[in-house]
Amino acid sequence: MVYKWCVVPKCTNTCINSPQTLFVSVPTDCKRRKKWLILARRDPKGISSTSNVFMCEDHFDMEKDTINYKMGFSKKILLTEEAVPTKFHCQEDRKRPLSDARGAYVKRKRMDLVNTCLQSQNATEAQAESLQKDESLIQDIIEPQGM
Repeated sequence: MVYKWCVVPKCTNTCINSPQTLFVSVPTDCKRRKKWLILARRDPKGISSTSNVFMCEDHFDMEKDTINYKMGFSKKILLTEEAVPTKFHCQEDRKRPLSDARGAYVKRKRMDLVNTCLQSQNATEAQAESLQKDESLIQDIIEPQGM
C-alpha cells in the first residue's frame, strides 16, 4: 500500500491516522495541478510535476465533485473535470468570522419597515374615515325616515 498524506498545509490527514479518509490524486495535467496547488496554498514549483501527491476528501464536496462517490464500493475515485478543492477548514486564516450586518443595510431595512407600517396605518385610517362617512350617510338616511 502506498503511504498517502494530504498535501494541503495544516491538514493532518494521512492513510495511517485517518484510514477511512479517501485521498484524491492531484492531477498531473500542468494547468489543473497548478490551480489545485495554488488553491491549497502550496507552491507549485516546490512539488515535482511527476510526484504523486494527494488531497483528502475533506477539501472537496465529494457528492458534487465525483462521478462514482455514491456507489460506495469503488477504491478509485473518479472526479469530474470541473472538480477543484474548495474546503480548507484546517487553515485557520481562511476562516472568516461572521460579521454583523452593515449599518446602512440595517438602517435601510428599518426605514422600509417604518414606511410599510406608516402606509398600513394610513390605509387603515382612510378605511376608518370611509366607514365613518358611510355610517353618517346611513344615519342621515335612517333618521329622516324615522321622524
